[in-house]
Amino acid sequence: MADWGDSPPTFDRSGDAWGASAGAFGEEDQGGGEQYVELIGSNLWVAGMVDLGRFRRVSDFVNLTQGYMVFRDVVVLTRTGDATRLTLPELRVLPDDIAVVAQLGDDHAGAGSGAGSGPAAEGGLMIEKRRQRLVVLTRTHIIDGDVFIHGDGSIMAFVDATDPKFIPMSDVRVRWVSDRKLAARYPFALLQRAQILGVATEGIKLGGAEQTMRRAALLKAKSARATDGDGLDGDIGPAGPAAESSLVAAGAENVAGDRTAAGDGSSTES
Repeated sequence: MADWGDSPPTFDRSGDAWGASAGAFGEEDQGGGEQYVELIGSNLWVAGMVDLGRFRRVSDFVNLTQGYMVFRDVVVLTRTGDATRLTLPELRVLPDDIAVVAQLGDDHAGAGSGAGSGPAAEGGLMIEKRRQRLVVLTRTHIIDGDVFIHGDGSIMAFVDATDPKFIPMSDVRVRWVSDRKLAARYPFALLQRAQILGVATEGIKLGGAEQTMRRAALLKAKSARATDGDGLDGDIGPAGPAAESSLVAAGAENVAGDRTAAGDGSSTES
């Protein structure tokens, strides 16, 4: 203990863990100050102010803060991003159910690390990074945006990594899964890895209704052929529209027969 001085050695988390030229912490009165952010969860969408303290960037604050994150002057938003009359002077939030932490501007002190493709400084070294469009599915959202990975890196290796907990993205669009309508767009946002259920690496393509229905019909036809060739038709009956039609016809005949029988019985009684 005497060799350690006043305190034992600890892991230095002030270093640049995610590619910015400056560390996560600033000197006294040199932090990021107050920043406006929006939090989007499964059933929560709020906007408010966060005091970064000695953290230089919102990304550092979100990824390194342990326990509750404290936000002030919070306004609850609707599903379309409009402000409601419900306001909270202070809100403490656990990040577990937060999918997106969004900003209306580039992350402070982070422009050199993720503002565009090209070389980025990491620990005094110049690391080539490239822009990759990424579409992510969560339980309630479809989120697409640009991420920046090492020039020889794999996008899936980037997604499968565990650090940092929140992935920085730029030019971000957020949609609700329930209606697929665009809910919000941000120049910079942080996406929590634990919320990711699916990943598409080729962006979003909007096809016409005819093209979509044609593709669906083709897939159903292939599935029907595979079912017909499994040798079980004699046991479970044919599948497809013809089978449905025959079942409907049989049901109609049964109903008609029941009605006729009921009519004969009533006339006999009278």
